[in-house]
Amino acid sequence: MSMAYPMFPLVSAPASYMPVPVDLVQRLASFTLAHPGEPGGLAADEIRHLNLPCGSYGYESEAVDAWLDELAEQLEKR
Repeated sequence: MSMAYPMFPLVSAPASYMPVPVDLVQRLASFTLAHPGEPGGLAADEIRHLNLPCGSYGYESEAVDAWLDELAEQLEKR
């Protein structure tokens, strides 16, 4: 799975993450990983404190949460 642009399964389940906010985080993550140290990038603490909106249809929350944890760890090492 690519760190910046993983493919998350779309599910019809309560507490799924709405796709648009997750996609925006993916774009910011891609920028941050490609341009470390540039202003406007994400920090590990920001990732850990994200409050993504949920709905009845969207990305599987477990897959997104696992990616966010991995991303935060990678950003913390920089």
